[in-house]
Amino acid sequence: MATAATADDKKSARATTKPTTSADPAPKRAGKPATNAGAAKTLKAKTATKPAAPAKPASAKSGKATATKVAGRAAAPANRQSRDSSMTGKEHDEHVERIWELAKRIGIAMFVTWDGKEQRARPLAATVEKDEGAIYFLTDVNGEKDQQIAEFPHVSVSFADHKHAKFVALSGKATVSNDRPKIRELWNPFAKAWWDSPEDPAIRVIKVVPQDAELWDSPGRIVTTISMLAAAVTGRSPKIGENAKVIL
Repeated sequence: MATAATADDKKSARATTKPTTSADPAPKRAGKPATNAGAAKTLKAKTATKPAAPAKPASAKSGKATATKVAGRAAAPANRQSRDSSMTGKEHDEHVERIWELAKRIGIAMFVTWDGKEQRARPLAATVEKDEGAIYFLTDVNGEKDQQIAEFPHVSVSFADHKHAKFVALSGKATVSNDRPKIRELWNPFAKAWWDSPEDPAIRVIKVVPQDAELWDSPGRIVTTISMLAAAVTGRSPKIGENAKVIL
């Protein structure tokens, strides 16, 4: 009886130890998924942070560039020139009136032509006709400017009153003609220095129709000089009067 009990005990012991032995690998296999899940979590975290890292400095650089551009525009000096695009109709008319007035008052102009290679300039007595929108000059048929105008009709005409610091520059199209009645009408003491009479067959008339002009109208040379000296001392821009570009 004792022997049978012992055999049963051995069988029972073997049956008891088998589940324990077969259960041991379970925790090890369960541990592997846990390890893989941790690696996947770490990899996901790294992948998520990669795009964010370069985005931060790029955004900061873009913001800095924008701020620099804005600051640059703010620091740029305002355009003090009065142009057709920014002036009122009244201001435009006033500038146009002043341009014609100064041109007529000054009277002597630097007449500039183009010969195909270089600009050519010479002083000429001008007859300014605001109502016609034209400026007239008497010239000689043998002058080079006649041929230059025939080939390159676009010219510039500048008037300068240095004493009072007032200047006018106009540009437009010129034509040369043998209009005898107009030549007699334009005859003046300046012309007598070059020709004996308006009937001289060598005389021609140049007509310039200005298309645009620029005006520098200062309060006077003394005031302008004082303003420029004050600007040199203070470092500020001098107030030397009005400058306007207009379409005629």
